[in-house]
Amino acid sequence: MQRDHVRSVRLTADELATVQHAARTVGLTTAGFLADAAVALARTHGEAKVWLVDQRTLVEELMTTVAQLARAGNNLNQIARVLNSGGHSDGVDRTAERVLKAAVRVEAAAVEIARRR
Repeated sequence: MQRDHVRSVRLTADELATVQHAARTVGLTTAGFLADAAVALARTHGEAKVWLVDQRTLVEELMTTVAQLARAGNNLNQIARVLNSGGHSDGVDRTAERVLKAAVRVEAAAVEIARRR
C-alpha cells in the first residue's frame, strides 16, 4: 500500500525516543510505526477517544496537584521558620492535611497512568 499523504507530528525528545525504540523493536521506520499506530488507534473509534481524554485528564490532575504540593511545601517552610524562631503557628495541621491530600491524588493518578501502560 502506497501512503501518499504527509502529516507533520510534534513530539518531545522523550516521546520521539520512545516511538523510535518501539519502531525498531517491530522492524518499522518511525514514520511507518506512527502511521500504523495512529490507524490502529483510530479504528477503535470511541474507545481511543475515551483513553486519550482519560490520559489527558490524569496528566492535568498530576500537574495541578504538583502545583498544590509546591504551594503547601512553601507554607510548611514558612511555618518551620516561625516555629524554629520560637513562634507559634495555627496553620500546621491545615497545611499538613493539604500536603497529604495532594500526595494521595498524585499517587492515585500515577498508579492509574502506570496501570494503563
